[in-house]
Amino acid sequence: MNTLKTASPPVATVRTERPNLRVAWALSLAGLLPLLAALIYAASPATHWLAGAIVFELYAAVILSFLGGMRWGRALAMGEGSARMVEAVIPSLLGFAALLLVPVWVPLAVAVTGIGFAIWLRRDAGDAAWAADFRRLRLVISLAVLGLHLALAVVLYLRLPH
Repeated sequence: MNTLKTASPPVATVRTERPNLRVAWALSLAGLLPLLAALIYAASPATHWLAGAIVFELYAAVILSFLGGMRWGRALAMGEGSARMVEAVIPSLLGFAALLLVPVWVPLAVAVTGIGFAIWLRRDAGDAAWAADFRRLRLVISLAVLGLHLALAVVLYLRLPH
């Protein structure tokens, strides 16, 4: 009797180790620096405010795409349905729409990215699939990002001709 044994494919395992939260917090806080620097540049009377606002919007669009990428990766890793992957591209599309609006009217672009961050904060804060530590991190960082958006809106209001 000749039995041929075939190797079974390796089984994917999900890592259960806890992420280093200090590193996550440090990197997340550092991620606020480009927005803060662009805001300061836009607010400085010695600079052209529009350049700071554009840089702010470019970085905000990148970070929105990052938030969608996190959701995309989770959907793949957890075997979630295709609706989750479709949902995951929405932040990138919002960021891209904001970039298209920059040459038209910068305050509207700032509103679009701000709304995008608010929507995804709401989505992630209520999503029990994310760890509580991650949801807390997202809440703090997203509120800071929204505060920076509000500050830029005030700067633009003050700097734009009425």
